[in-house]
Amino acid sequence: MNTTPLAEAAPIAASVIDDLTGGRWDAVTSRFDTAMQTGLSEDALAAAWGRIVGLAGNYEGRGDTEATRTADITVTNTPLRFEAGDYVARIAFRDDLTIAGLHILNPELA
Repeated sequence: MNTTPLAEAAPIAASVIDDLTGGRWDAVTSRFDTAMQTGLSEDALAAAWGRIVGLAGNYEGRGDTEATRTADITVTNTPLRFEAGDYVARIAFRDDLTIAGLHILNPELA
């Protein structure tokens, strides 16, 4: 079993976060795998991001992305800084680089 994370995962995760913070919902959802496309629309993604900004304030930046591999998925964790608190963007990538999971977590849960 391959245990090496995809080399492209960290820079793509950074790009996805830039798209989220820039409100480019279609750029994010176009990277989703079939299950994610079915489960999370552009409108739902925009609403979820709006809730996070409502809780944490304006986005201020991101830290370095760490990537690990679990089975056939590469999972990235990227620290996010907001006015009123920190979060972690966890993005899971399939080997074809489609997004299999996207979560914004409290750092304690990440």
